[in-house]
Amino acid sequence: MARGRKSYTLEERLQNITDEIDSLDAKIKELKKEKKNLEDQVRQERLVKLDELMTERGLSFEDVEKKLSE
Repeated sequence: MARGRKSYTLEERLQNITDEIDSLDAKIKELKKEKKNLEDQVRQERLVKLDELMTERGLSFEDVEKKLSE
């Protein structure tokens, strides 16, 4: 037998919405932290690739800096 929907009071609905907002805020903070971590990892990978390329080509940091400034 199917049950009917529970009728929530305004206070209960307000509390449910507030709880959901708090939960979503926590999830957003978690995702922003993960995003920053991934951006840092991508940046680190790029730096490693750049360093490998510089070493492969026999360039110093100053050489690369000079070429980029031209």
